[in-house]
Amino acid sequence: MAIDAVFVVPLIGAAIVTGLITLQARTSVFGKGLQSSAAFKSFQLIFLLAYYSAMTADWLQGPYVYALYDSYGFSSHDIATLFVAGFGSSMIFGTFAGALADRLGRKRACQLYCVLYALACVTKHVKSYWVLMLGRVLGGISTSLLFSSFEAWLICYP
Repeated sequence: MAIDAVFVVPLIGAAIVTGLITLQARTSVFGKGLQSSAAFKSFQLIFLLAYYSAMTADWLQGPYVYALYDSYGFSSHDIATLFVAGFGSSMIFGTFAGALADRLGRKRACQLYCVLYALACVTKHVKSYWVLMLGRVLGGISTSLLFSSFEAWLICYP
């Protein structure tokens, strides 16, 4: 068995099981007369477009950040410090992200994520260590919002 098959076969199996569970859950919910309203379906579409766009932006950038910092000539220690700053700010701000979403409103917190994440991405075009540090902190804060506010926005739909 090829090494790739070791990863691909379980992935395909998990996808099939997930699809079957989702189909069973939808069938049992809709079979009980709990169909979604047209307004909720419209909201769900808007939510999914926003959420998948945000997640895709986060995932697409991830693998290239180290290479970018390396191309700017920073040492491994400086790059590690930048990463720790990003993860640390996410850890610290994550404690308050839910309360901020409650205060601002969930949709507004998602919009704040977009603004902060865009600013974090813009800082990547500057070769200054401290500008990159600011970007990592903004990225950490926006990641906390990404992984808390979007789900809160969905489940709090009226």
